[in-house]
Amino acid sequence: MNTECALCGTPLTSMDTLLGENKLSDGGILCNKCLNKATNINKDLVSDLVNYSIVQIRDMVLEGDQEPEVVTESERVDIVEPSGLDIVPTPSQSIQFTYTADAPSRLDEIKDQIVATGAKLSIFVNSEVEELVNVLDKNEKLIAIAEGKYLYNDLEGIVIATEKRIIFVDKKFFGGVFENEFPLHKVTLIQHDTSLISSTLKVFTPGFTAEFKLYIKSAAKNFCDAVQNHISRSSVDQIRPQQAQPIPQQTVQQPQQSQQSSDKETSAVVFEQLEKLGKLREMGVLTEEEFAEQKKKLLAKL
Repeated sequence: MNTECALCGTPLTSMDTLLGENKLSDGGILCNKCLNKATNINKDLVSDLVNYSIVQIRDMVLEGDQEPEVVTESERVDIVEPSGLDIVPTPSQSIQFTYTADAPSRLDEIKDQIVATGAKLSIFVNSEVEELVNVLDKNEKLIAIAEGKYLYNDLEGIVIATEKRIIFVDKKFFGGVFENEFPLHKVTLIQHDTSLISSTLKVFTPGFTAEFKLYIKSAAKNFCDAVQNHISRSSVDQIRPQQAQPIPQQTVQQPQQSQQSSDKETSAVVFEQLEKLGKLREMGVLTEEEFAEQKKKLLAKL
């Protein structure tokens, strides 16, 4: 069995041979780095690599003025996929993340978060993933990501969700970035639909509905579930009653005016929480029974 890349001679890793899509017609195998170089020159290699020999690949790379770079074993770090994630190739070559041997960078953290979502991305969104370093705030955590087309302007890129917003990012081939974001507190509803080979994601905000065609059949549902679960957890944490504290035996009676002010504040908080419950019911996070139960508890405080 081949243990070295047929083009650059670098020892092959499990990530190079795991999907079996790096094999050539003469039995040689390319490492992911050389495969990416070749597919950048000829996009047809993504689905037709098995019909090319190492001689054809070498000539193709040389004609494209891209000499193969040799990566030493000490510089190569294999990615260990978290348990429970299905490693399934996308319609195009699956994206492979590599990490530096130094302390994890912000990009490394983002890549870890992408892996944790279980999302499947192609190599054609590498530049968008790298651009997330400039798009996301320092401590902003990514909770969902998918590859697809923004139907409003037909741009292709990635749509991501963080703990505070949904963002579409498209990195232009010749430079420049298109970015459009939707803060979660303005999102009134998020829906998904599935077709034969793709899926559709809709994000509703006051006065505008953003629609995305995602290239993976299950991507829209997974994205929608991740966002709704985050909103549900955040909302429940906000309306969860605080644990009752022991009341001292001796209390100082407050002036009547202060007591009235406190009652007004309590009413305002209750009505605000009722409004949040209503939104959760509209989004389908709470059932009618759950909504009625929480509403009854809140009204009892008035």
